[in-house]
Amino acid sequence: MTANFLHTARRYSQQSVQPRKRSGRVGITRGFALLLLLASSLFFYVLTDIVFAAEGTEPGRVAEVTVQAGDTLWKLAASHRPDGVIDLRDLIVEIQELNQLKDPLIYPGQTIKIPLE
Repeated sequence: MTANFLHTARRYSQQSVQPRKRSGRVGITRGFALLLLLASSLFFYVLTDIVFAAEGTEPGRVAEVTVQAGDTLWKLAASHRPDGVIDLRDLIVEIQELNQLKDPLIYPGQTIKIPLE
């Protein structure tokens, strides 16, 4: 058994040892992937914050209208629409956002702001 071992040892010692070649794939660690995810999330958070901060929260000119019995957002938008430039549906959405209305219901006596620009 010892002779067989020595013969095998000599055979392997005579062969040149070549380093293992890496495959073409390069992997990333979990930590690096987590860091990349965190950095991209922070980037997009800051980007959206900048974009939405650039939008004006209040339009330049507004008309404050007291709602009368029988008034609807459609009627108010149609009567205060600036030169027919904007679609009434878009104006109604702007009115709802400006007045923080969750639905298009309005009530007599309620004061509504309507953008004029």
